[in-house]
Amino acid sequence: MINLTRRKKILFITISILLPCLFLALIEIGLRLVSFGDDLRLFVPGSDLRYLEANRLVGKRFFSKFEQTQPPRDPFLKEKPSNGYRIFVLGESTVQGFPYEPNLAFPRILQRRLQDVFPNRTIEVVNLGMTAVSSYTLLDFAGEVLEQNPDAVLIYTGHNEYYGALGVGSMENGSIPKWLKKIHLRLVHFKTYQMLQICINEISRFFSPTVESANKATLMERMGAKNQIPYNSTVYREGLSQFSDNIGALLEELKEAHVSVLIGDLVSNVGDMPPFQSVSLPTASSADSAYSAAQGLMAAHAYGEAKAEYLRAKDLDAIRFRAPEDLNRLVAAIADSLHIPRVPVKAIFESNSPHGIVGDNLMIDHLHPNIDGYFLMADAFFTALRENEMIERSWDSSKIRSPGYYRSNWGFTELDSMFAVVRIRHLKAGWPFQPETVVNNFRTTYVPKGIIDSLAFVSVEYVDVTPVTAHKRLAAYYESMGDLRHASKEYLSLAYRSPSEASSFYFAGDLAYKAGDYSNTVRYLQESPYPDTSSFVQFTLASIFSSQRKYYEALASLAKLEQLPLDRGISLQAEKLKYRVQQDSGLIDGAQQTLAAIRKVDPLFDESNERKNLLILVPGKIKPYLERADALKNEGHLSEAITILKEANKIREIPYTDLLIGKMMFAQKDAGALTYLEKAFKEIKNDPALISSLCLLYLMDGNIPKAKARLDDFERIEGRDQPRSKQLEAILKRGQERRKINRN
Repeated sequence: MINLTRRKKILFITISILLPCLFLALIEIGLRLVSFGDDLRLFVPGSDLRYLEANRLVGKRFFSKFEQTQPPRDPFLKEKPSNGYRIFVLGESTVQGFPYEPNLAFPRILQRRLQDVFPNRTIEVVNLGMTAVSSYTLLDFAGEVLEQNPDAVLIYTGHNEYYGALGVGSMENGSIPKWLKKIHLRLVHFKTYQMLQICINEISRFFSPTVESANKATLMERMGAKNQIPYNSTVYREGLSQFSDNIGALLEELKEAHVSVLIGDLVSNVGDMPPFQSVSLPTASSADSAYSAAQGLMAAHAYGEAKAEYLRAKDLDAIRFRAPEDLNRLVAAIADSLHIPRVPVKAIFESNSPHGIVGDNLMIDHLHPNIDGYFLMADAFFTALRENEMIERSWDSSKIRSPGYYRSNWGFTELDSMFAVVRIRHLKAGWPFQPETVVNNFRTTYVPKGIIDSLAFVSVEYVDVTPVTAHKRLAAYYESMGDLRHASKEYLSLAYRSPSEASSFYFAGDLAYKAGDYSNTVRYLQESPYPDTSSFVQFTLASIFSSQRKYYEALASLAKLEQLPLDRGISLQAEKLKYRVQQDSGLIDGAQQTLAAIRKVDPLFDESNERKNLLILVPGKIKPYLERADALKNEGHLSEAITILKEANKIREIPYTDLLIGKMMFAQKDAGALTYLEKAFKEIKNDPALISSLCLLYLMDGNIPKAKARLDDFERIEGRDQPRSKQLEAILKRGQERRKINRN
């Protein structure tokens, strides 16, 4: 036996501890060097490097046994504008907008309403809602959300506290202790831990192979795994405790960061949704008996008592896919203790329901709102923001349109409704809507009845046709049938799905114009990104206003055109249109001056025959090229997208196409981007991403004067105090210093 000195024992123990740590560190470094595993940051750069968006893989933090869910793709500026107001919305599938597409999620509706009230500010509403997650997800996101300098955070959560990922009754790590869940959320970013997870899951699958029926089951069915959680049971109370701890910690963290917060209480379908499962309880009646009592009271017109019984039936339901009222009481207690305003979502839904009982009138299933319900949620948070004097203390009431205006003019179609119908029918074909013994055979038994139904079914149930593709195919079908109005609406739906992309607004406006729907053409073009700096938009608007005898508006659009650098052809057409407007509006002296200017360029101009129609906004021949390039870009295939756009330019070159090519080439660090961005800049003058890219490209090319000119343009638009402005100034200064050294 070897006798070690105390010093040697300490050294031996230290080495024994450090060697495994060093070994793990080397494994971690090696895995990172070979790009193993996933980047699980919440925010990653978008296809336009000026923006950040939610990481499509972030759900892997919470899901290891089932397919991960993901937030909508809501890009926001990497560098927050000085006039910006940034809102993040945290929650579950209701915040995400399930079962609809992102254009009908209440944060998207809220964003447009706020932007209309504050047209001189940049309003960003970033939707971080995810299906099948619990309060652990919201708390885990908090730090990364705060890093993005939010002005406000809106919260609507609680329905998934039992069966959502890490929930106490969930099959996705629900049974492990709270402390282990928190450790897991810290370790999941390490590649070594991800490798260990993969190994464990593969071993688990080997010993428990997936059966056929599991493949047919919905995520709702698999996450809940038919786990009963009776009212006031140990697991029931654990769920409340978990929610209280996580939401309390989340609200305290946001409050300490001096971020404004609104939290909504929860609403469910109680009137038209019987309990999923009723069990006998020693201290209370069963859920089924409470629901039957409520129906009897409704028949007797005792609506107040009936409402109480409906709520009690929901609380006694042993399958907890609807938040109990105890959870709403927790929301109230935590928010009030921290002096955080609450949004009375439940009361607002009740006030808009017959006899105050929420049912199928506002709900599409057990807890997700229908279209009317989502517009109502948007209005609830809009009203709360205004009442709590967020964004600005005083709101201009003249700019506040009614909720009904947005409901009537929103970008969604019958196809959007059918997406939801298909998803809900699939959901209701399995447990808990059906008995446990029923296998969900929705995919093999559903029979579509028409083109809309077929496109919805294929795009929702299979991966080869996306909802975006379905809208475009339906638009092409309508166009082939001569139904241009409906074709236009399909593109408007896509525009509201991705409001930062101009192309869908242009396609919608083009088709509406061809259909003679001039009022909507104007609206679609005015809602498009950067309309004031697009010669296509302004020339189109001027032509329409002229035909409608709105001469003041026509001349205003023509004045904007005159501020843009136009090629000779478009400039001449603009002058001819200006002459016509001045003639028709009685501005004879101005018309004569314009006529003289026209004849200097076109001596044979005959004003008596100059009654031409509007230029086509989006040339029909290049539309398929733009759509294909957009799809390739979204898939990350930038080189292929650039090739497609260059083919489009051979048919007809427009500034918008040059802008897209230039931005993609710039993202690839291709110096050839300069040629295309310069051509785009001749017309598109106020795009900050375009201007900053040009500034950098001129610096790379050694053209300091042009770089300085573009920096001046950028600061004029974004302001000198913005981080990006300061960054560009520093880069320019270094370039100027290097130039002086080279001269010397």
